[in-house]
Amino acid sequence: MRLVADIGGTNSRLALAPTGSLELLSTRSFVNADYRCFDNVISDYLSNSNAKVKQLVIAMAGPVRNNVGRLTNLDWEIDGNKLARRFGAVRALVINDLTALGHSALKLAPNQVSPIVNRPVINHRQKQALVIGIGTGFNVSPIIEFGGVSVCAEVEAGHTTLFSSILLELENLMTGMSHAFSTVESLFSGRGRRQFMSLLTGERVESASIFIDKQGILENQAYDHALDRYAELIGMLIAEYKVSYLPHDGIFLAGGVARSSLTGNRTTLCAEAAMCENNVIKLKPPVWSINDDAAALVGCASLKI
Repeated sequence: MRLVADIGGTNSRLALAPTGSLELLSTRSFVNADYRCFDNVISDYLSNSNAKVKQLVIAMAGPVRNNVGRLTNLDWEIDGNKLARRFGAVRALVINDLTALGHSALKLAPNQVSPIVNRPVINHRQKQALVIGIGTGFNVSPIIEFGGVSVCAEVEAGHTTLFSSILLELENLMTGMSHAFSTVESLFSGRGRRQFMSLLTGERVESASIFIDKQGILENQAYDHALDRYAELIGMLIAEYKVSYLPHDGIFLAGGVARSSLTGNRTTLCAEAAMCENNVIKLKPPVWSINDDAAALVGCASLKI
């Protein structure tokens, strides 16, 4: 039996997966602040279970090096080797949560995703896809799958500079706006969305959620305009990444900012911008939004270790 876990900044989600299966059993969520360390979360989860856990795969929201990761907002160090010894497992693997989503993306069922660009997938021997994570921070997970084995390369796309197409669009929206965003993550993240809305509306935005909930109300018009433009910017980013990574088997959007930014007609605005074609590379892959909070657990269950 394999124990799989997805550790977020606030909550941790755990489940059991029979070895070699994507089936998730006994999925439960835990509030991180209630526990001194992640070991105690596992102990609590297993306290009412007779399962013999031989493997652990832990996805976490943070950088992982040499099978050890650390949360940025909690004093939690997740050490795979120590976890294996503590719980008598043969192996414990710690990976980044976006990497886990990468391993899950091509295995998700239709009810776990929502279509943004609905296009057929042509069958290839080697599959290539891309997860774009827009949440508290930003990163991508490129996926290559061949012979049933998936590989997700480690990248740091959030700290690269913005594409010139997006910088030009920011200048079209407001002179000087491009100077406010130095990297991809500085614009495509929770903080970046708030700053973008503040600049475009002239009002300090502390939370985008309240204006997303008021979509279509007359008094919300300025914020609707800002959020419409932000959805288009996400589409422009997709258009650039489809050329960079050639994900002919699909692009998957993940993260709370991505999901909440594409509501109502904003899905269409994003899709139209995403399908703009490069003069050289002609590629129109399907684009989905991952809507299942347990998707990272699927990736943890599928990983061959």
